[in-house]
Amino acid sequence: MDARNKASSSSSRSSSSKRWKYQVFLSFRGEDTRKGFTGHLHAALSDDGIRAFLDDNELERAEFIKTQLEQAIDGSIISIIVFSKSYADSSWCLDELVKIMECRERLGQQVIPLFYNVDSSDVRNQTGSFAQAFEKHEAGICEGKHEKEKVQQWRNALTQAADVCGEDLKNADNGHEAKFIKKILGEVNKQLYSKYQLDIEHLVGITSRMKVLSNHLDIEKSGSKDVVRMIGIWGMGGIGKTTLAKAIYNKFEGSFEGRSFLANVREVIANQPITGLVGLQKQLLNDILKSKSDIKFDSVAKGIEMIRERLHRKRALVIIDDADDLQQLKAIARKPDWFGPGSRIIITTRDKHLLEQVGVDNAYPAEGMDEEEALELFSWHAFKRGCPDQEYLDLSKRVIHYCQGLPLALEVLGSFLNKRTALQWESQLERLERSPHEAITKILRISFDGLPDRTDRNTFLDISCFFIGMDKDYVTQILDGCGFSATIGISVLIERCLVTVSEQNKLMMHDLLRDMGREIVYENAQGHPEKFSRLWKRKDVIDVLSDESGTEEIEGVTLDLDFHLDLHGDLRWELLRDLHWDLDLTRFSAQAFANLKKLRLLHLSNVELTGEYKDFPKKLIWLRWKYFPLESIPDDFPMQPKLVALDLKYSDLKIVWKNCKLHQNLKILNLSYSYELTKSPDFSKIQNLKELILQSCWSLSEVHSSIGDLGRLSLVNLECCYALRDLPLNFYNSKSIETLLLNRCSCFEKLAEGLGDMVSLTTLKADETAIRQIPSSILKLKKLKVFSLCHVKGSPSTNLLPPSLLSLSSLKELALASWSLTDDAFPKDLGSLISLKNLNLAGNDFCSLPSLSRLSQLQDLSLYDCKNLSAIPDLPTNLEVLRAGDCIALEKMPDFSELSNIRELYLHDSGKLTEIPGLYKSLNSMTRIHMEKCTNLTADFRKNILQGWTSCGYGGIFLSGNDIPDWFRCVHDDDIVYFTVPQSVGRNLKGLTLSFGFSSSSKRSSLGFRISIKNMTKGTELEARIIPDCRTKGYYLWQGQLSNDELKLQDSDKVWIEIIVDKWVKVKKTGVSLVWDKFMNENMIDYHLCAYERRPSQYLVNDDDIIHVECDNHITKSPDLSYFPNLEKLILKGCTWLIKVHSYIGDLGRLSLVNLEGCNNLEDLPLNFYKSKSIETLLLNGCSRFQNLADGVGDMVSLTILEADKTGIRQIPSSMVKLKKLRILSLSGCWRLTEDAIPKDLRSLSLEHLLLVDNYFRSLPSLAGLSKLKVLCLNACRDLRAIPDLPKNLCVLEANGCPELETIPDFSEMSNMRELYLCDSFKLTEVPGLDKSLNSMTRIHMEGCTNLTVDFRNNILQRWTSCGFGGIYLNGIYDIPEWFKFVNNVDNFVFFEVPQRILGRDLKGLTICFVYSRFSRRSYWDYLELEDSERRIVIIVKNFTRQTALHARIASVSLLEDHYLWQGQLSNDVLRLEGGDHVSILVRSDNDFVRVKKTGVHLEWDKLMKENMDHK
Repeated sequence: MDARNKASSSSSRSSSSKRWKYQVFLSFRGEDTRKGFTGHLHAALSDDGIRAFLDDNELERAEFIKTQLEQAIDGSIISIIVFSKSYADSSWCLDELVKIMECRERLGQQVIPLFYNVDSSDVRNQTGSFAQAFEKHEAGICEGKHEKEKVQQWRNALTQAADVCGEDLKNADNGHEAKFIKKILGEVNKQLYSKYQLDIEHLVGITSRMKVLSNHLDIEKSGSKDVVRMIGIWGMGGIGKTTLAKAIYNKFEGSFEGRSFLANVREVIANQPITGLVGLQKQLLNDILKSKSDIKFDSVAKGIEMIRERLHRKRALVIIDDADDLQQLKAIARKPDWFGPGSRIIITTRDKHLLEQVGVDNAYPAEGMDEEEALELFSWHAFKRGCPDQEYLDLSKRVIHYCQGLPLALEVLGSFLNKRTALQWESQLERLERSPHEAITKILRISFDGLPDRTDRNTFLDISCFFIGMDKDYVTQILDGCGFSATIGISVLIERCLVTVSEQNKLMMHDLLRDMGREIVYENAQGHPEKFSRLWKRKDVIDVLSDESGTEEIEGVTLDLDFHLDLHGDLRWELLRDLHWDLDLTRFSAQAFANLKKLRLLHLSNVELTGEYKDFPKKLIWLRWKYFPLESIPDDFPMQPKLVALDLKYSDLKIVWKNCKLHQNLKILNLSYSYELTKSPDFSKIQNLKELILQSCWSLSEVHSSIGDLGRLSLVNLECCYALRDLPLNFYNSKSIETLLLNRCSCFEKLAEGLGDMVSLTTLKADETAIRQIPSSILKLKKLKVFSLCHVKGSPSTNLLPPSLLSLSSLKELALASWSLTDDAFPKDLGSLISLKNLNLAGNDFCSLPSLSRLSQLQDLSLYDCKNLSAIPDLPTNLEVLRAGDCIALEKMPDFSELSNIRELYLHDSGKLTEIPGLYKSLNSMTRIHMEKCTNLTADFRKNILQGWTSCGYGGIFLSGNDIPDWFRCVHDDDIVYFTVPQSVGRNLKGLTLSFGFSSSSKRSSLGFRISIKNMTKGTELEARIIPDCRTKGYYLWQGQLSNDELKLQDSDKVWIEIIVDKWVKVKKTGVSLVWDKFMNENMIDYHLCAYERRPSQYLVNDDDIIHVECDNHITKSPDLSYFPNLEKLILKGCTWLIKVHSYIGDLGRLSLVNLEGCNNLEDLPLNFYKSKSIETLLLNGCSRFQNLADGVGDMVSLTILEADKTGIRQIPSSMVKLKKLRILSLSGCWRLTEDAIPKDLRSLSLEHLLLVDNYFRSLPSLAGLSKLKVLCLNACRDLRAIPDLPKNLCVLEANGCPELETIPDFSEMSNMRELYLCDSFKLTEVPGLDKSLNSMTRIHMEGCTNLTVDFRNNILQRWTSCGFGGIYLNGIYDIPEWFKFVNNVDNFVFFEVPQRILGRDLKGLTICFVYSRFSRRSYWDYLELEDSERRIVIIVKNFTRQTALHARIASVSLLEDHYLWQGQLSNDVLRLEGGDHVSILVRSDNDFVRVKKTGVHLEWDKLMKENMDHK
């Protein structure tokens, strides 16, 4: 969804309407209906604000000419044709009709035929009165009045018009004309306003949201047509509220008599505080009433009166967009009865409370986009299409992560990054990490600026800087201590969509809102950290503390230097030292806080303060100091009378304090993970304490008795206090404690009998303790809701439980797992705990259970590992989850036919079970069934649950065995299945049922099932993680479903499904069944567990002849290619985990291209592959593990291109010499390839290109027999010592970077040689015979060849003939040759005068030479980023005499690590120099990497100079 409203403020017209002069053209026979029906129809249209053309209203008789009529028809949106008895008598009417039908065909004009007292069949067939009319027209042909062709046109037009869906007066309301006109008016409005759709760019993710909102609107149900409904859409700025409202408007506006879209209400009133609200009232009235003239009034009160009087009978659709004040709504839509029955009023706002005040019927929270939607919307703005360019995919995902699903941010950043380079994207992402984008912040800040109270703004800033992710109640207590009235303040922030609360009661905030809040703090301090009201950025805090530059402006500081090493004391610091952590960065002087007089919020982690604390801030409200380094709070730590929360987790405390200086306000004390703490502190001076958290204080053995005197204490968390054996008796006197947590206090032995006196206790958890008996006084705890006592040490006493639990009437959760309870020890009245929701009795020894059917609220029952349990009794009908796996004696199950809420059933390893009665009747509510190792299930039971399964999404059925049911039509003996979606032919594809059999060799907690569904027609892929973990070894079957709402499959789509598993699992068979017209229930309860990931443009199949996959990191095998007998191209490029190509590939008779580049886990090809007689191109580049080409490669008679760069190939099969058609062979970077691996005799090959770059052979066999070879590449062959004899027709030899090269063949007969590259061949002294082949050459690169002989250099430089692009490149140690007459030894230009022509000499051109080097301030790596065109050197030849200039880019910059010399030539055919001309030569680089040091020019007279046309 787009985030902002781009429409104009008026909803009733779009800009596209300006081309229409009229909305309706009326064609009629005047003498029949002008003064009757047509006149009334025209009046009704006009009264409804519709501009309709009527001949006597629009044109005077003198002007009534044909061209003007045609212009009126052409300029109308709709034409209404009133067919009356004498309509066909008029040739004018018939000509109008022909024109109308032509506009319908040509312009898509809407046509509404009306049959006024005539039969449509008479019009269609020209019978009745229409026959009489045409008898006259036919007679007119004979009289010369009409042409025969025109009369036929009239007949055709009448037939066509009668076939258009129209209205017949006789069939509508028994001929009642007024009702007939009203019906026509409704149809005109419906068609007319479909032309006036509000502009919405890129409707992404709108469908699902509109579906939910449409249900709230309830427009289409017959029972709701008389009810006025008000619906609110609320959400943070930029979330897409306006877009959603527009979409609703566009979909439903045609269903209403009137409609109005009041856009940007908040902004309109802000810009026009006096007249804005009146203007909106006027717009509402004008839009709905469609008045001919604007309605006028000048006060809000008058506007309210007119709205109530004029609209209360109009069925209207009203959108009030971006309202932010109750007075706005009171003036526009205070009550539903202001509008007619069936009206719908939609309000979009950032303020949920505003919707509650106005009393909307439903409030819809606008939600951000998921990753897939976000990627699509971003791509439309960044790439102008629905998916990103492949090379920008990772960068795009980083932007998506930053935007956190906010459409506004996606649109703004997408538009900003459009047409920018990857480097620019990186730069922008780095900038966003420092500060948010201004255009985004501007919109988001509206909500902040609109907060009604300064304390609410402070609350928001505190949360954005310090409290995101923390418990809401915890933060509320702290901010209440700051005087912010946070209970109401946080509610306001939630209502304004500035803060959200998670299911875990954590305060959450969108990242962009967080950044906005922090930017506000930054702006208020004008960027000076020491003046910030809040410090959160690590660098800023370290600077302020190190410099001791803090000021009184600072109210909050957080400095987290935590390595997240939850280790204790010395071990932690030792490990930090091992990591070379600079401890100086964690140590500051306590004096650094002395000036922070207003500091109220302080959060430190892994920070040590040195020195005295006497000047430490005294107004702290929150002190959180993780890894507090001292053994006790120091004596000079100042009194903290306002402190609300003290959190010293992971401290080194042994004694908390000697003299408590934390008084009356302390409500939360958290000392958890203080491993050295042996005693709790004395609580007598902190009487307002509400929460005491001592979790994982491993050494804690004593809790101070004063704890029982704390009258407000509600939470005591002592979990994992391993040394704690009991609690002081005074503890049990507490009347305030609500929650007591003792889990994993392994030495805790006894709950005192006084437990029953703790009248407020609601939660008691004591799992994994040494408790032997539950005190009988527990029955006095009338408020107890949660009681958990599982996995106790040793054997419990025989009377563990009281004989009756009936008095625990409030109990909702009861857990007594692993107590070895027998039938005798079990309370018989368990079934009377009617409030119970969760019951965990796992791991006990009872054989049976009392009836549980009376537990009407029970939702979750756990009986895992009850190995003696033989039968499960009747269950309550509301049960949702039954866990009874590993009940090996279980034989009998209750009837499930009435368990309509059951969702999950776990019965694995119940080998005696044969069936579950009635389960098939409850399948519609179920999401998962686990019955692995239930090996005795009947065939009918299995069939019933598999065929009756309806749940889509996360879950499915797990059974033993791996046979796919026989009703699956598409089954494959592998983990891949392929099919083509058949034609729907009147049926609807609801989804797919998937099934696969697998074996597991591990009991690992996760086996990592994924389903990849590739639509090879559309080039899309959906990866679904919908399969729960299966933790048992064996052979199993899974079946589940995917809805077509997710798959989006259509007729003829070619679909490839792969089950992707980890190494512990092997898929045996895979099946798919298409589900047509069957109810499929989307599992929304576990929807958060589903992970759907769409990857665009991965797969593509075109008419079965191309499979195209790129960069799919999930595919491990190619599809079964037997499904593609006509395949011509197989492209699986960049599929890094591909390990297997299907063996049928060799049987594909039309396959010509196989591209497997970048499949770096592919080791070989099936032997059948080499039988192919059709493959022409095989690309294996980058298949680093590919080692062997089979000897059968020689049988691939059509192979013309073989590229296998950077593979592990060791040997070139000798059979390769049989490949007569092979033109290109590339084996570059094959590090295992040696000279012995290359066949000795290659004469039979027709190779044109041989590429052997970056290999380790020392020599090569003779290549002279390769008579057609044009290009030989041997670059970076670092061990190559000699190049063998070469074919005479060779054009290009590249052997750069061969430092051991010493011997080169004779070039004297290489008459076609054009380019020679021998850079950095340090041992070369010459190239024999090269001077005899210079006439054909265009460029020679011998940079870095520092041992060339003088004679060799002089020969090639003096005999060079090529003009234009190219030239000779040598090392810069060689100076400009001495025969150059004009030389500048210090710069990049030369000036000379052309001598007069003497003794018939002709000036043929100039030889130019210069020495250059890299400019030192730019790096070599910067140079490598230059485009080829940017590496050119420009030679500017200025003729001062003739006032001309020639810019020649004929030299390119070579590798810039040394000094180089270039020599080349310019022909006088281009220069046109003459004797006496004054000429300058300037050599300049197109970039700033090159510095030219010397320049020389030599005039060439009467010398052969050959123009190099290749790079002209």
